[in-house]
Amino acid sequence: MNEKKISVEVAYTGQDPYKDTFAPEVPLGTVKRKAMHQFGLEESSADKYILQFDGANLDDKATVGSLGKPEVRLTLTLKKPQEKGYVG
Repeated sequence: MNEKKISVEVAYTGQDPYKDTFAPEVPLGTVKRKAMHQFGLEESSADKYILQFDGANLDDKATVGSLGKPEVRLTLTLKKPQEKGYVG
């Protein structure tokens, strides 16, 4: 099966966005950990961060394909609870 990959961009305050492509079945938790690594954040603290899409908190178990399509870049935001814009 040759599924098209989905382009994902993760924004984090004060950093250049993390950009990568993922298969539709990849969990968002994997995307979050890879982005945290690029941003120099401890991956062991992943449970203290959330990904948001259009202001809504995302479940780490949801898949990239549940939100994105191969023809459109999926833009997510990484937030920590005490940061401005966190929706709890």
